[in-house]
Amino acid sequence: MTSLRSGVKLTPMKKLSAYLFLILFSFSTPSFADDVSKYEIEGISIGDSLLDHLSKEEIMTEIEINKPSYNYLTDEFGEVYLFGNFDIYYSLSFLVKPKDKHYTIYMIKGSISYDDKLEQCFAKQKEIEKEFSSMYKNAKKRKYSLKLTLDPTGESVTHNIAFDFDSGDYFEVNCTKYKKSLKIENNWRDALQVIIGTKEISDWFSNPIN
Repeated sequence: MTSLRSGVKLTPMKKLSAYLFLILFSFSTPSFADDVSKYEIEGISIGDSLLDHLSKEEIMTEIEINKPSYNYLTDEFGEVYLFGNFDIYYSLSFLVKPKDKHYTIYMIKGSISYDDKLEQCFAKQKEIEKEFSSMYKNAKKRKYSLKLTLDPTGESVTHNIAFDFDSGDYFEVNCTKYKKSLKIENNWRDALQVIIGTKEISDWFSNPIN
């Protein structure tokens, strides 16, 4: 199996139409759906097993590395990153349960680099927001910004637009800006992030440890 951080090549994402939305997502069914398991990012869907792409050892190593990102939450979920020759995204990440022997995927995030180009990221985010809004008129839209807990200076911020479905599942498109020293230290990039998430993940994020 290909080493996690040395590069993973997955099946290229099929572009189904000229819509910007479909450049970022592909579908496992021919029609638009509120069921987030019907969408794919780089050929991967909610409900898939991460073991189809990584070994158990690689998954557990990634979860340990990334634990500090969610140190204000329980350890019910862990994050795993993939870097490879993707069609659209420079990296993917997933939330899985460390105690789940199948490592079922509950959230997928694709990141597109906009390093030091935040205004360009906002322009693309607005374009995607318009596309989402026209397709999902009944979804509840939320806009909010958060200072990232991994940066005690408060200089690392994510600006988010979420579309919540009646099921509790959601799509999100975010522009994230990191403090320069953190980018250098961790090899991070400012990015546009496109997220597919389940209700269980939304509830988890909403209930941090006090």
